[in-house]
Amino acid sequence: MSPSSGFGADARLKDRRDFRLVFDEGRKTVGRWLILWHRRGPAGAAPRLGLSVSAKVGGAVRRSRLKRLLRESFRLRRAELAEGLELVAYPRPGCPWRTRTDAETDLLELLRKAGHMRG
Repeated sequence: MSPSSGFGADARLKDRRDFRLVFDEGRKTVGRWLILWHRRGPAGAAPRLGLSVSAKVGGAVRRSRLKRLLRESFRLRRAELAEGLELVAYPRPGCPWRTRTDAETDLLELLRKAGHMRG
């Protein structure tokens, strides 16, 4: 597996400061089941993802499931995203996703709407 296809430390927003930069300097795109904050980070850097899942979405098992679905969708599509992109994904209460395809469809729709897909 190449470094760009995994979901290692280089693919994550981890620090409070990283999240704050995306919220303060980025833009917000809203979909039916997902809110996406996004900003262009350093040129040449690989895209990174941060997750914020409210307890309003459900219990711990449900929140963990949604995070896994989003991480996997991001991991599989990371090579198609613009360089330096930093994202924070927030599934909305009532989010009905059951499969990775459900999450990936909503994520890609918002990324296209925001203009962050390559090609």
